[in-house]
Amino acid sequence: MAGPDISDGAPWWLAGSVVAFWIVRETWGALLSRRKERTETDANIGLVEGLSKRVEALENRLATQDQRLQQEVDLRLRAQEEASKLRMRILQLESVLRGLGAVIPEADGVSA
Repeated sequence: MAGPDISDGAPWWLAGSVVAFWIVRETWGALLSRRKERTETDANIGLVEGLSKRVEALENRLATQDQRLQQEVDLRLRAQEEASKLRMRILQLESVLRGLGAVIPEADGVSA
């Protein structure tokens, strides 16, 4: 009784086992790779969401700051207008008083 002849090539079950092992290994690698990619994608989505929230918060703070600065500019302009009106009124009153004969000394930094 002679056994299988190995010189003709590998037995069919050995070749089938190698192919099956290769298919399982490739499938397992694809699954692990897909899990890794999904985890990375989920992490990237989380990162983008976090950055979007931070950008939105910064934009809100910037809008608030711009609004405050604009209010300050408006207040300063109104104060300058009021100061100019007061200076003109003082000059006018001084002129009237001088016309009536009053002697008004020159104030430091104010010219008639």
